[in-house]
Amino acid sequence: MWIQQIFNTLARPIIPIIKNKITRRRAADSTASTTRRANAVRLFFRTGISGRRAAALAWLCLLTTPAVALDFGRIPPEEVALYVQDLHTGQVLLQHRADASMNPASTMKLVTTFAALRALGPDYRWHTEFKSDAPVRDGVLQGNLYWQGSGSPVFDQPDLQDMQAQLRLLGISRIGGQVVLDRSVWGSSGSADGFEADEGALFVTPPDPHMVAYKVLWATAGIDAEGNPQFDLNPPLADTPRDIQVAVANRPARCGKLANYLSIQHLNGVLQFRGRLPQSCVGEKMFVNLFDAPTFARQSFSGHWLATGGNAVTFAEGRTPPQARTLAANNSKPLAEVLTDMNKFSNNLIARSVFLAIGEHEAAGKHTVQNAKGAVRRQLVAAGLDDEALVLENGSGLSRRERLTARFMGQMLQQAWQSPFQAAFINTLPIGGHDGTLKGRFKNSGGGLRLKTGTLQNVRALAGYWLPENPQQHPLALVVIINSERSGGYLPDMDKLVERVLNDTQALEKTLP
Repeated sequence: MWIQQIFNTLARPIIPIIKNKITRRRAADSTASTTRRANAVRLFFRTGISGRRAAALAWLCLLTTPAVALDFGRIPPEEVALYVQDLHTGQVLLQHRADASMNPASTMKLVTTFAALRALGPDYRWHTEFKSDAPVRDGVLQGNLYWQGSGSPVFDQPDLQDMQAQLRLLGISRIGGQVVLDRSVWGSSGSADGFEADEGALFVTPPDPHMVAYKVLWATAGIDAEGNPQFDLNPPLADTPRDIQVAVANRPARCGKLANYLSIQHLNGVLQFRGRLPQSCVGEKMFVNLFDAPTFARQSFSGHWLATGGNAVTFAEGRTPPQARTLAANNSKPLAEVLTDMNKFSNNLIARSVFLAIGEHEAAGKHTVQNAKGAVRRQLVAAGLDDEALVLENGSGLSRRERLTARFMGQMLQQAWQSPFQAAFINTLPIGGHDGTLKGRFKNSGGGLRLKTGTLQNVRALAGYWLPENPQQHPLALVVIINSERSGGYLPDMDKLVERVLNDTQALEKTLP
């Protein structure tokens, strides 16, 4: 790179002379740049260096941030913010519009990750319970079964089946009362305003105290002995009638996606299957999002309970009596693993659920969202961060409102690097060219880039770390945020910008004293 060439020509011969006389400075304050450059020139003259070389070295050592090879490609400079910090020295290497208020999209999940690891700890688990205050006689629970929802975003169908199996181990084969959904863990689930056009899409699914398997119904295609299409469902939905109008087809020879040929809807209490079923699709699966979370929880409970010989049950909502005893329980996997699922694949439902868990941990009650906002801010401030520029809505980045600065994000990344949970935090991040949302990007990075992606209409963002293989090089915190009506077209330019920034900062590391 041109920076390294200039240093090799001008700087290397005189580095021993000036080694203890200049400060390594790569992110200059433009308001005082003229004075600093004049002082630097005088310093070099005092070392006996020629005027031309002294002026060149002074200019190079005191480059302002925009001049350090910040080629933004097609990205308008006024629509991008950038911040790069050396994690060993704490020195800001590059910055551009670092204090501009930006919509971070899903890189906001890193703020939630940081606050959650501080407030809850990496071993935190969601605890879901079945309780009752009724006795068991002759295999029948003589009263209500209370399902205390925890808001776990990773509670799955096997977890529900295991809890029902625990009931059977206690000798309960029938429920004499109702199954009561206790939804009191949160006062509200918060908002993600501005996404009405995406209603029904999985990425806008709101959190819920009784979330089961992201509330998606899985259908596996098959053909019965008479040659008719059939579909195995998970959960079974045993008490829901089906209307199957699907033709079996010989083509195409390769299935691809089952959803390309089949539609499933729930209309007037009937599950309707329409389309055609290529024989190449037998055994393939598809999922559909048909129910709200409480309805899907009820459908899931009934389907599994009936499928294993249980009785038909009715449902209600209410509070668990204080004297109720625990009959069955489920502990989620640890928070550190849940956060990995969240950040690797940018799962909004998990992020919003974690955000609410921080609020619920802070103070139970009906003001969960406000509690969460306050608790997150307190964790950030306690870590020494200035939260003045931070705007929170739901902690996921699925928001038209949320804002932060590239400097704030970079400084938070530095604090995470220095924290006891450094490894847990880094392990949540996608690895360039290897997994998650970066699997198809930065394929030549050697796995050194660990970056959370952010994607919204008018927003593209990256935030995380560069971890060099060479121990002589320093790890970096890196933040790039684009807010532009044309942001979607700038993705290649963003990736090239990251690569150029890494090349230039590595060149500076090699040449500066």
